Amino acid sequence: MSYEKLKYQVLHQENQFEIRRYDPFMMMKVKRTSNQGFGVLFQYISGYNQKQQKIQMTVPVLTDVESKDYIAFTMPKENANDAPLPLDASIEMVKIPAKDYLSLSFKGSHHHGQKALKTLQAYAHLHHIELIGEPILLRYQGPFTLPFMKDNDVIVEIKSVNL
Repeated sequence: MSYEKLKYQVLHQENQFEIRRYDPFMMMKVKRTSNQGFGVLFQYISGYNQKQQKIQMTVPVLTDVESKDYIAFTMPKENANDAPLPLDASIEMVKIPAKDYLSLSFKGSHHHGQKALKTLQAYAHLHHIELIGEPILLRYQGPFTLPFMKDNDVIVEIKSVNL
């Protein structure tokens, strides 16, 4: 099955590092661990919302690097401007404007996110890239995918692009 993905342009690439410009998007976010929050968000897209509307699953799923503070799904483009309001008050709808991020792609479990973040931070320091945002872990496969087959990205917003 193919899922809609966040849209971005690669501005610069070196090995597994990229500077990406993400298009604006809407996300639904819950401030809980990824394990606790996934079900809440899944209920929302399954129709537990004010319009009782089913919404297509998208990728990636966004979390903090340790997957303990929040989890977020992105809204499909077709629903972004007319997203149904959640019935669960713990769901926050957040509009994200276009932004530039430094990204590092890696295979494996999301538990490797901290190591990937340290590698990304070292790369940014070496290349004088100013990181200004909180790190985000992008997870592309579901929990039942074998870890060695999972694709992940760690991204951090950057101040400016000087290539």
